Amino acid sequence: MTRLLPGTRGPAFVLPRRAMTRRDGGFTIVEMLIGMIFIGLLFALFATVVASALRHGDEVEKETTLQVEARAAVDGLAAELRQAYTGDEATAPIEALSGNTLTFLSPDRQEPFHLRRISYRLQSGQLQRALATSTDTDGPPWNIPALGPWHTQVSSVVNTTLFVFYDENGAVTANPAAVRTVDIVVTVATDTSPDRRYTYRTSVSLRTPLES
Repeated sequence: MTRLLPGTRGPAFVLPRRAMTRRDGGFTIVEMLIGMIFIGLLFALFATVVASALRHGDEVEKETTLQVEARAAVDGLAAELRQAYTGDEATAPIEALSGNTLTFLSPDRQEPFHLRRISYRLQSGQLQRALATSTDTDGPPWNIPALGPWHTQVSSVVNTTLFVFYDENGAVTANPAAVRTVDIVVTVATDTSPDRRYTYRTSVSLRTPLES
């Protein structure tokens, strides 16, 4: 069915009713579906970004904690080793050594002091420490019991050689009585970012030179 437009006289100006009908406001189902898909994609993208940011933040926190622990472990070991002493200049303060173990004698801070046997080792990627304190203060000879339990100072250690020992001429030595300087190196990395490594190193000169 058609109708004449106002001001027209003949069928040449007749338009279909469909063309004359004004479209009501709103969206078609197809447009709504397209919009929903687009919004879903935006939400998926947002969720991915948020998840990535959370993972990155967690990794940064782990790395920061690990770095603090490694630095504290190296500083603590170095401080104890700098005070290595037996009370007898004829006795070497270092008792046993290797690339990943170190046992030495060092006084505590009491007066009169007790002598401590302090031992470090690398065990399954963990730098561990054990301690035994003398029961007397009038040595030598000192009465030192067996080492106590091992406590982890820092985990996620990735290097296998922590200690290098040098004699008075600067040559590498494996003789405890000849050691004058100890290089300490600890490298750590998290399990989730094994290629991102952090190394802490220091060099310690023994307090009391001894004759080898």
